[in-house]
Amino acid sequence: MILRLFAWPVFLLAYTVFAALPIPYNVRMDAVNTRYIMIWDRNHSMANHNITFTAQYTFSHAQSYTGVCVRISEERCDFSKELDFNNGYILRVRAEGRGQMSDWYWLKFIPDEHAALGPPSNVTFDPGDAMLTVSFREPMAEDNTPMSSLLVMSFSLQYWEKHSPSKKQERVFDTTEGTLFPLKPWTEYCLQVNAFSKPYNKTSPYTQQQCVRTLGQPPVWKVLLALLGCVGLMTIVPVYRCHKKRKSIVSKHTFPSGILHNTQDPISLLLLPREESCAVTVVMAVQVEQTSQGQQQQVKGQGDVEAEQDSGSSSIQRGQGSSSQDSGIYSGEDSGKRSAGSTTTSQPEERH
Repeated sequence: MILRLFAWPVFLLAYTVFAALPIPYNVRMDAVNTRYIMIWDRNHSMANHNITFTAQYTFSHAQSYTGVCVRISEERCDFSKELDFNNGYILRVRAEGRGQMSDWYWLKFIPDEHAALGPPSNVTFDPGDAMLTVSFREPMAEDNTPMSSLLVMSFSLQYWEKHSPSKKQERVFDTTEGTLFPLKPWTEYCLQVNAFSKPYNKTSPYTQQQCVRTLGQPPVWKVLLALLGCVGLMTIVPVYRCHKKRKSIVSKHTFPSGILHNTQDPISLLLLPREESCAVTVVMAVQVEQTSQGQQQQVKGQGDVEAEQDSGSSSIQRGQGSSSQDSGIYSGEDSGKRSAGSTTTSQPEERH
C-alpha cells in the first residue's frame, strides 16, 4: 500500500516530463532603431497541433512579468511600444496547447546595446558650379521622432568620380546637410551616406549609391571631343546613305554578260574606224538601257541619229566622187576629147 502511494506521484512526474511541449528554439530579436520584435521557431512536432505562444518581459531588476503577446499563433511578438531605449529587460516565451505548457525561453535584451542603427533616408542633391549640396533624413524611431533625440549621431558621406570608384573620399557632418567642394566642374559624382554614434558604438549601413553631375563649364577636351563626334556623325551618315543608294541602283540594273566580261582593250575601241566604233557605241547603249520603256525610246533615237550619220557619210563620199570628176585631173584621151569638143562648141554660128 505504501509502495502504491509513492509510485503514483513518480508516475505523474514522469508523464509530465515526457509529455511536456517542446520549448521554442532559435529565439532572436529583430531590433533596428526602436523597433523590437522577438522571433522564434516552433518544433516540427507542433505542426499538426493547435499550439499557441505567450511572450512576456520584465525589467532586469524586477521579478514580475508583463504579458505582451498571450496565446498567439504567430511566431513573433512586437515589443516596440513596451520597451524604452535606455533600459535593460528580460524577455521570455513559451508554447502552450493540449492542456500543457513548455518551459520558458529567457532572453536578455538591452536596446541601446543590442539594437542596430538604421541608415539615413531621402537623400537629395543640389548641384552647383564645381560643388554639391547633399541633404538627407536621419534615422527615425518608431514614433517618427529622430534618433538623435536618443543618442548622439554623426554622418559620414563618401563620394567619388563615377569612372574612378576606387578613389573614394569621405566627409563627416554633424547635421543632415553638407556641401562638397571644390569638385571638378561638369563631372559625374556618386555618393552614399551612413550614420554612426561613437558613444554607443553603433554604425548604420550606407545608403544605396546615387550619382549626379556638377555644373560649370565642361573641360576643353570634352568640348572638342563632342564636336569631333558631331562632325564625324554628320560626315559618315551622308556617305553611308550615298553608298547605299549607289548599291541599290547598281543592283537594279543588270548589265549584259558580254559587256561585263568584255576582254577587249577600251583603247582599241577608240581606234576603230568611224562607222565601226559608232556601231559598237550604239550596241552598247541599246544593251545597257533596255530596262525601261522610255530609255528604249531614247536608244531608238540614238539609232536613228547614227543611221543619219551613216547616210550622210555615204552622201559625202558620193559628193567627193563627183567633185573628183570636176577637179580638172583627167587622162590623156579624156583631155583630147574635151579639147576637141571645146573647139567645136567655141566657134560662133555664121549669120546669113
